Amino acid sequence: MEWRARIEAVFTVLIVLQFAVVVLHDWLDIPGWTHGSQVQAIVGRRKLLLATAINALFPGMAVVFALYFWNAAKPWYVTDYWVAYCVVTLISAIAMWYVPYLLGGNERQKEEYARMYARTRHVLPARGDNPRPNLLHVCFHILFLANLALVLVLRFGAS
Repeated sequence: MEWRARIEAVFTVLIVLQFAVVVLHDWLDIPGWTHGSQVQAIVGRRKLLLATAINALFPGMAVVFALYFWNAAKPWYVTDYWVAYCVVTLISAIAMWYVPYLLGGNERQKEEYARMYARTRHVLPARGDNPRPNLLHVCFHILFLANLALVLVLRFGAS
């Protein structure tokens, strides 16, 4: 299998995984990792369902493209979409997690994050009362970064 096909295969597996974690993580209770019931209690089940449906559209389209164009020539818009989606996802993660972690968030955000992610594992050191990503979200962010790196190679690497 040539290197490009291997990268595409890894990207496909990881983008499917990314879709699954984006859609499911706020609905599951896995002690120490994710407490979806806490998120649902704060956000509200109806609002969370709407947010989940909207958030599923973009990675869902990336997965549809990955599966539909598996081992086939891809139109320019497929890899461009993957790049745009992965860039926006990573920027969103930075804005939602690392800006508040490093610079602080407003009081409402601090309180909501503390309640939603209470009793989950954290690996980053506390920075006062700033919200900090728990271990599960750090893993997600590494996944987002890996997918971006892979898709940049697919899009801009030598053929």
